[in-house]
Amino acid sequence: MSVILQNGLLKRERLTFGVRMAHIGQDDQKIAEYLSAHIKVTRVLHPGLANHDGHDIQMKQANSGDAILSFDVNSAAHARSIVQFFKLPVFSVCLGAVDIIISFLSRMSHAALNAKLLANVGISPGLLCFSVGLEDTDDLIADLEQSLVQI
Repeated sequence: MSVILQNGLLKRERLTFGVRMAHIGQDDQKIAEYLSAHIKVTRVLHPGLANHDGHDIQMKQANSGDAILSFDVNSAAHARSIVQFFKLPVFSVCLGAVDIIISFLSRMSHAALNAKLLANVGISPGLLCFSVGLEDTDDLIADLEQSLVQI
């Protein structure tokens, strides 16, 4: 890729960053609230939720929650099912793209840790990490719902 093209892409990314983050910040809050009310989700970690330990700090430093949230579906088998039935997200450990990305923490980014270490850092077998992208929120929630009914 030429330097001129790289510079153009970087400029575009920089100029649209605020707009993209505002959109994602609204979307991830809506998704976090949906998940926290779902009967098959046992825990949601998102600083935009009032019950999160870092909520007060987040609200002082930002206008919204965050682009990343984690949610627990109680078991590794349930987490595998969610990943299998999801249609919209990309399955990856790389977070923060314009695409919706889902990561199975205990099997991917933290796979080298044993069960005791995972528990010590708060990663249960059913914990999934979700990076919200630019897709339509209602489409994503519908996709989450069709995945959650499978477990």
